[in-house]
Parts: sequence; structure tokens; C-alpha cells
Amino acid sequence: MAIKTGKSALVKAVSELKEADYTKDADLNDIYQRLQDGRKQFGEIFDKNIKAVMQISSLDLTMQYQTEKIVEISRNVANATETIFGASSVSGQENNQHEELTNTIVEVSTDTNDVFEKIQTGQNELTTIRELSGQTIDVSLGLQKDMDKLLQILDYISNVIDEINDISLQTNLLALNASIEAARAGKAGEGFAVVAEEIRMLAGQTQKLTSDMEEFVGTIKEASEKSVHSASETVDSLESMSGKINHVWDINQESQQRVSKINDSIRSIASVSEDISHSMKEMENQLRNSTNFMNQVSFDLKKAIEPVVDIEKTLDDTVKQMGNMSEDAFYHMENSAFAKYVHDAVSAHKTWLSNLKKMVETQTITPLQLDSSKCGFGHFYYSMKPRIPTIMPIWDALEMKHKKFHKYGASVIEALNNGAFSEAEQLYREVAEYSKGLIADLEKIQKAAKK
Repeated sequence: MAIKTGKSALVKAVSELKEADYTKDADLNDIYQRLQDGRKQFGEIFDKNIKAVMQISSLDLTMQYQTEKIVEISRNVANATETIFGASSVSGQENNQHEELTNTIVEVSTDTNDVFEKIQTGQNELTTIRELSGQTIDVSLGLQKDMDKLLQILDYISNVIDEINDISLQTNLLALNASIEAARAGKAGEGFAVVAEEIRMLAGQTQKLTSDMEEFVGTIKEASEKSVHSASETVDSLESMSGKINHVWDINQESQQRVSKINDSIRSIASVSEDISHSMKEMENQLRNSTNFMNQVSFDLKKAIEPVVDIEKTLDDTVKQMGNMSEDAFYHMENSAFAKYVHDAVSAHKTWLSNLKKMVETQTITPLQLDSSKCGFGHFYYSMKPRIPTIMPIWDALEMKHKKFHKYGASVIEALNNGAFSEAEQLYREVAEYSKGLIADLEKIQKAAKK
């Protein structure tokens, strides 16, 4: 009876997979050892499945992100193609804007050539005017020199008239003295008196004539001086006008040279434009073909992701099923293993937060898991419950806290997409602060599991 009772206790110990002295029954000892090995293998399989489902989730996230990037690139290429080339017509004929541009350039080339010819004609006329202006200046300078000589002659005549006038005054005085002397001589001086009177009258007429000549010469001199002044002003004006004509001539010549270069360039552009037009057509076809190809690639990638999603779901279901099995004593997870998973969850949590920080700092969006059920901790959380009653309230409260934590990531990415970088920084500071409480809860669970 005692042996039977002992065996019953051992059977119960085996059913609960508890340590006992199984040396009394070799069969139960063998069963116990096999069950222990099975539990160990079960734990290893569970661990591998957890890692596999995490890797599949990461792969799914990356593939979806890259697929969306390809779709976005395809959309941008399509928009750029439509912007550059315009939409294809209903009849299938492509937009001929580039041909119109080429024709417009050819027309501009013709107009530029006309402008060049007109500038050339104007330049020839300016050349004639410049030559005439130079000749006029030469004539005016010659006239000015002649007027200067005339003034010199008039000054000379004026000096001669002054000398004649002086001689007339002296002759008049001599005639007067001769008359006085003739009067003193009486009869003998009467004839001499007549001659003296005639000389005096001739001197008076000479004085009157020289006075008129002096007035006439003065008038001529005044007019000549005005003419010289006018000639000088004319020369200055002509030289100024000639300078402006030369300046306009230089500008016109420079314009002519530039228009000639422009005309040559436009001809070259027209030729190149025709080549570009053909190349653009070819490029348009290639871009449209590339867009269609990328759309097809995106479609194929989405199809390719579907099995990955199915595999992820299968693995996740497997992990959850294994978690349910761990409720049984035969498959129960040791608390030390549970503590290790929580420790890994804390590390994954910090890595997630670090990746979010890097996105905010670089203002560049990278793949980030926003589904709280698919992150490293999420797969473990929804597949397993700790067998430690003291931490169950903390464990149950983690679900809502963990979801809120991942929603912060979605808000940060939305802010970055909208260019609201200051808002993204503020949201990151909030989630970093919020994560402290989440990590504290996980560390409490880990500490309790270790005990």
C-alpha cells in the first residue's frame, strides 16, 4: 500500500512536471525526462517562432514601405511625364508641343534675320551721317579760321584808319597855321592862304571819311565777332553731335554684332530643337513605358507580399496557439525565459524610439512598425500571459499603453509628411517622456519574473 501511494505521488508529480525522486520507478523517470526534454524543445520552438514572426513582420513592413515608394515614384514619373509632354489625346495622337516650339524658334530666327538687316541698313545711314558730320565740322573749322583772319585784317584796317585820322588832324593844324601865317603876309600870302584853306578842307573831309570808315569797320568787326562766336558754337555743337553720332554708331555696331550672334545661335537652336523634339518623343515613350513597368512591378510586389502576410498570420497564430499550450504544465514557460522576453521587449522598444528620433532629426521617413500587435513585444504579448498573479494588473494595462505608444509614431510621421517639423519634434518629446512609464512597467514585470 505504501508503494502504491508513493507511485501515485510520483504520477501526480509527473503530471505537473515537478521534480521528485523518480529512481523508485524507472518508467516514470523515463517519462519525466522525456517530458522535460519536450518542454525544453517546445520552448526552443516557441522562441524560434517568435523570432520568425518578428522577422516576417519586419519583412512585410519593409516590402510594403518599398512598394509604396515605388508606387509614389511611378506616380511622380507619370505626373512629370504629363507635365512635360501633356496628356495623350483620345485618338492616341501625342501632343506636338515640341514641334510647335521648333517651328516657333524657326520663325524667331527669320524675324531676327530681318532685324539684323534693318540694323545693318541703319548702320549704313549712320555711317553716311557720321561722314557728313565730319565734313561739316571741317568746313566750320575752316570758316572759323577765315573769320579769325578777317578780324585780324579789320584790326589792321582800324589801326590804319587811326593813323590816317592822326595825319588828318596834323594836316588840319598845319593848314590852320598856314592860314594864320598867310594872313600875316598880306597880299603876298593870299595865294598861300587859298591853298592852306583847301588843305584844311581836304583834311576835314579825310577826317569825316576816316570816321565813317571807322564806324563801318566797327560794324563789320562786331558782325564778324558774332559770326566767329556763332561759328565756334556751331563747331562745338557739331562736335557734340558728332560724338553722339559716333556713340550711337558704336552701339549700333555692337547691337549688329550681337544680333548676328543671336541669329546664328537661334539657327543652331532651331537645328538642335528639331533633334531634341525627336529625342523628347523617344524619351516620352520610354517614360510612359517605364511608368507602366513600375505600375506592373508595384502590382506584382503587392501580389508577392500577400503570401508573406499569410505566412505572418500563420506564424502569429502558431505562436498564440503555443502560448495557449504553455498554460499546460507540460509546456509551461519558465519565469526566467519569460523575463528574457520582457528584457528583449525593452530593448526593441528603445530601438523603435531611437529610430523615431532619427527620423525627426533627419526629417526623413523610414520604415517603422505602427501596428502594436506586430512589433517585437506585440507578438509576444498577445500570445502569452505570465503565471505571476502579482503582475497581472500591470500586464493587462500594457495593451492600451502600448497602442498609444505606437500611435505617437503615426502622428510623428504625419507631421513630417506635412512638413510640420516643429510639431514632429514636440510629439517626439512627448512619446519619449511617455515611454518612460511604459519601460518602468516592463522592468517591474521583468523583476517580478526573475524572482
